[in-house]
Amino acid sequence: MTAKTKLDDRTIVNTKTIAKMFNMTERNVRYLVEEGVIARVAHGRYDLIDTVSRYITFLKMSFDGIDENKVMESLDYEKWLHEKAKREKAEIELAHLKREMHKADEVEKIQNHMVMAFRSKMLSLPSKSALLLASKDDPKMIEALLERDIHEALAELAEYDAAQYFTEDNVELELEGDEDGPKTDNEPV
Repeated sequence: MTAKTKLDDRTIVNTKTIAKMFNMTERNVRYLVEEGVIARVAHGRYDLIDTVSRYITFLKMSFDGIDENKVMESLDYEKWLHEKAKREKAEIELAHLKREMHKADEVEKIQNHMVMAFRSKMLSLPSKSALLLASKDDPKMIEALLERDIHEALAELAEYDAAQYFTEDNVELELEGDEDGPKTDNEPV
């Protein structure tokens, strides 16, 4: 059996490889698993990057004089933080799928479209109203006509339906596994 195989874009290694890397016996590797310092992905199989990272953290904390119980508590806390982050990410993705939440760039596009439509409507107001108002002498009548046109533009803005500009074709629903870090683009709002 080979010491290294590819599985889900992660490098998976066996106990013997980890023992060689850490300069220890295979029994000591199993002890680290029992103590929660490192984690197996399957019987006798370890995610290389995760295992090395956890072991380095363990060594750093041990070197800093933190006793073993505190190291284990800290590792448990790190596991808890990781699980919490995964849960929050899943909740955000679910809210996005249910359309309870939208990505920031989607919201920005819709708002920009709303503002541009309103701007266009307001800029066309003088030319639309000029001919009609030119024949009017009564200031109250002019005011009423202008007010009507302004309210019409505001009503159009209030009744703006983003759904007509927001289709399934321009929505990217990506449910991905863990990556190197949080996304900075397309953050949900």
